[in-house]
Amino acid sequence: MKILRLSVVLFLLSTAISNAQYTSRVTSGIDLGTGYYDKEWAPSAMYHQELSVKAFPWFNLGWGVRTAAYYTGDKTLVPDNLQSKGDSLKFGRLSSNSLSVLFGISLKFGKLDIGANTDIMGIAIGVKRNGYYVKNAFPTGESSDYYNSNVPSSPNFFNVVPLAFEKNSGQSEVFVRYWITERVGVKLGYVHGRQTYKTDVKLDNNQNMFSTTYDMPYVAVSFPLYN
Repeated sequence: MKILRLSVVLFLLSTAISNAQYTSRVTSGIDLGTGYYDKEWAPSAMYHQELSVKAFPWFNLGWGVRTAAYYTGDKTLVPDNLQSKGDSLKFGRLSSNSLSVLFGISLKFGKLDIGANTDIMGIAIGVKRNGYYVKNAFPTGESSDYYNSNVPSSPNFFNVVPLAFEKNSGQSEVFVRYWITERVGVKLGYVHGRQTYKTDVKLDNNQNMFSTTYDMPYVAVSFPLYN
């Protein structure tokens, strides 16, 4: 998975740079924007802070806090359990809100920042919704009472490194940020996200987590802080 490889690279780079003697500059800012594609929305607000190493002033390690949402209409979620292949949970609508801590790297070339970030840990909340449990396998299993019927579900609350673990929700992005002036910038990026819902009951193969992924372009307005 390309995104998983990206997260490994981010980790290795952070480990190497953290061994540097000291940092030369700390910058921070706020990005306000949204992703959109084919009736799917992913608005977000992100506080980010970057540390540049004295020996490499163009290279920044970053961390931040992101509050984000995901809204869409008809959507089918699937489990990651291979034994449950063919099962799905269908929703007429999804809506979820999240708060997460993220890690990132960026390269700075004058007024241009190029970088990537990913959620490390966070929480998600949303309205409880009925998901239609589609089950085509026979003979009937331990959850036959729920086959082809509605099952109460809600966003998975606690999430860790969603890029690496399918039973978690969160976002990652790659971006280019251009500073139009010293106080305002524009950010263009691409968002990869995962949305996971948890059913109130255990279904076949002890499965209660169903996920979907989304990819969409992203645009935001950026404002520096404390610079």
